Amino acid sequence: MIGFEVIINKKSLVGGIQEGITSVIVDRLLLDARNELTISFGGYDTKTNNSIHWLKKELFIGDRITIKVIEVMDNISIPFEIESYRETNSKLTSNISLWLFVKGEVIHANIAKGSIHLIATVLNEKNKSEIELDFIIVEYIDNEDTPKKHCYKNTLVLGDALTIEVKE
Repeated sequence: MIGFEVIINKKSLVGGIQEGITSVIVDRLLLDARNELTISFGGYDTKTNNSIHWLKKELFIGDRITIKVIEVMDNISIPFEIESYRETNSKLTSNISLWLFVKGEVIHANIAKGSIHLIATVLNEKNKSEIELDFIIVEYIDNEDTPKKHCYKNTLVLGDALTIEVKE
């Protein structure tokens, strides 16, 4: 199976999930008194209905992170946490779609298999603010090697509003 090797300062962790999704996420948050930089490495196993976490760590100046896409055999690192997936989410029907309404536009996202992400980010610096909106749809289609990716990007300003509706 394909997975990741995450190397932080020469310490290696290997993870992959045979049936599910594996991700590495680096988050940077600089807001008021919060000044954080973190990395998380984990995923979701569709067979066991578990979230698996190999790494959740704060990063510091001087840290060096290498992420390699690898063939994972029996060298998977022991996760530090395995959580059962919440029952409430499994009650959702699979034909849910998200509708994004922003600046007079309507963007519809419906997937059979994949992920949908909405990321709204505000960066405040001195007398200037930058507000970005990213709506990312990744759809995996059977018998296709490459997922279809759709991205909607827009810059927002003070007073803008967006609405998300969850529909069947």
